[in-house]
Amino acid sequence: MSKRIGILTTNFYSPDGLRMIYGGAERYGFELTKLLMDLGYKVAWWQIGSGWQKELLHGVQINSIRETKNEFMTFPRLNQHFHEQAMELDYAIYFVTFLAYPQVLEKSISISHGVFWDYPEFDSQLPTESAKKEWLRRYHIALSGPQKVVSVDTNTINWINATWPGLSHKLEYIPNFADINSLKPRGNASNKIKVIFPRRLTSVRGLNEACHAAKVLTSRYPDKIEFHFVGRGHSDLLEAEALKWASENKNIYYYWQPPHIMYEIYSQMDIALIPTKATEGTSLSCLEAMASGCAVIATPVGGLTDLIIDGYNGILIKPTSSNLIEAIEYLLNNEDERQRMGKNAKKVAEAFDIERWKQKWEKVIKQVFR
Repeated sequence: MSKRIGILTTNFYSPDGLRMIYGGAERYGFELTKLLMDLGYKVAWWQIGSGWQKELLHGVQINSIRETKNEFMTFPRLNQHFHEQAMELDYAIYFVTFLAYPQVLEKSISISHGVFWDYPEFDSQLPTESAKKEWLRRYHIALSGPQKVVSVDTNTINWINATWPGLSHKLEYIPNFADINSLKPRGNASNKIKVIFPRRLTSVRGLNEACHAAKVLTSRYPDKIEFHFVGRGHSDLLEAEALKWASENKNIYYYWQPPHIMYEIYSQMDIALIPTKATEGTSLSCLEAMASGCAVIATPVGGLTDLIIDGYNGILIKPTSSNLIEAIEYLLNNEDERQRMGKNAKKVAEAFDIERWKQKWEKVIKQVFR
């Protein structure tokens, strides 16, 4: 009989169940589910919702829990309901580290997708020193409970080791992945340099700065450059606004595509923008752009420094529109440098092939779920 694994997350779908979220974490969830099934496990998911149930993959159910209360950046009631509904599970994976508070199954793993408390608004959610202290206490408990904590980047591991050295034995570094065999440069058939912003439409991903840079550079070089903003927004309204904005600006395009179509889009691009301001791990979009031979302009935030070596396979900048304009303009006007960085980006991406990711995860799974 197959052993049963339950995975607890916050949102794979929107809470009403009507809108799937096409982010890097959700794509990670699909690949992890498929790996677990290939290893012979039976998988089910739980998330915040209104009581609906869906089939995530064939034979994989996702269940929603009527609980939304957030306390000190943790969801103790969601955690409790998960344990009440998952009594027959053999193992558990807490898809986000703070969901492992206050209790965990004996044989369990949690996942850190990067530091999520490095953005300015975080302080407003913990406005007092006592609130910050309580968050730290709960986060320590969440990290202490599972047998292993898989981190997608070294930034989080370094922070945990510096804050709580006694937890180092629990930490496993498994960076995000790219499907190297599917992501191959095919060349830009256009006479314009194509720049892609392959990110969700949020300010924390540097959207506003990228939009400003696009307007300036398409005006400055109308026959030489075009920008593609490719990613989902939080709502249909936001996506409609993005589409309207792009339609009003020559050489600027907005659309989104499912992951398997993104492979073809990346293959036609020359430069990728990953101007994240906070809450970043080893970005899937960054890795896929690298594997496709794009020169990458990124920021030294979260796990991006695990991927980009400044001046070798990309350019690291502070996330301002003026810095973006300067870096894009440099690559636009220096073809040899753009080509060199793109080739090096592809070489580096080979170290993050999805097959290596599967091997590392399989080792952790066998250690914990033995």
